[in-house]
Amino acid sequence: MDLTLIFSSTIASTAVPTSLLPKMPKRKTDKAYVLDKKKHLARLNISEAGKVLLKRGEGKLEKQFRMNCIGCGLFVCYRAEEDLETASFIYAVDGALSTVAAETNPQDAPVPPCISQLEGGLVQVAIEVEDRAQRSAITRVNADDVRVTVAAPAARGEANNELLEFMGKVLGLRLSQMTLQRGWNNKSKLLVDEARTLTFDCCIRLRICLPDRCMRNF
Repeated sequence: MDLTLIFSSTIASTAVPTSLLPKMPKRKTDKAYVLDKKKHLARLNISEAGKVLLKRGEGKLEKQFRMNCIGCGLFVCYRAEEDLETASFIYAVDGALSTVAAETNPQDAPVPPCISQLEGGLVQVAIEVEDRAQRSAITRVNADDVRVTVAAPAARGEANNELLEFMGKVLGLRLSQMTLQRGWNNKSKLLVDEARTLTFDCCIRLRICLPDRCMRNF
C-alpha cells in the first residue's frame, strides 16, 4: 500500500493511503479536513492554544480546543474534546496540509550534510544559534547548518536550556535523549540525538518548521 506523509506547519504527521487523501472528508462549516484517529496514525507535536467558542448557524455555539504550530506559533488544527488522547477526530485548518510521498528507503531521501549519521546510529545536527530573538524557531536548513533562534541570552547557559527544550519538541525527544556539544564557533552547537532517529525523519521534522511552510493567513 502506497503511503503519503501529510504534514502542516506543525510537527504533525499522519500516514494515510495516497488514494485516500483527495477523498478525505471536510467540514461544511469551515472546510477543515477531518482526520479520524481510529483510521489514521497521527503523530502530533503541537502546543495547546486554549478553548474558543464560535457562533454557528441557528444560534448554536461550537467549542474548539485549538492547537498551534510549535515552530511558528500559528493556529493549524483543533478538536472538539478537551482531552487530546480521547478525542476521536482532529480537524486540520483548510490549506494547512501538504503532502510528500514517503520514501521506500528513508536513507535515499536528500538530507543536507548538517544532519549526519554518527557511528553507532546516532544522529548529529549542526546548529547555528541566534539568541535574544522574539521566540524559539527554525529559520533555516541548508547544507552547513540548521539555524535556530531562541529568546534567552547566551549567558549562563539559558540559551542552551531553551534550545534543548525547543529541539526536543521539534524532534519528539526527551531531554535525556539529547546531548549538546560545542560547535565550530561561539554561535554553533552540535546536537546529538541519542534515540537513533533516522536522518530522513530528523530532516523532515526540521524542515516543516520553516517559516515558508507556515500558513500566515488563517
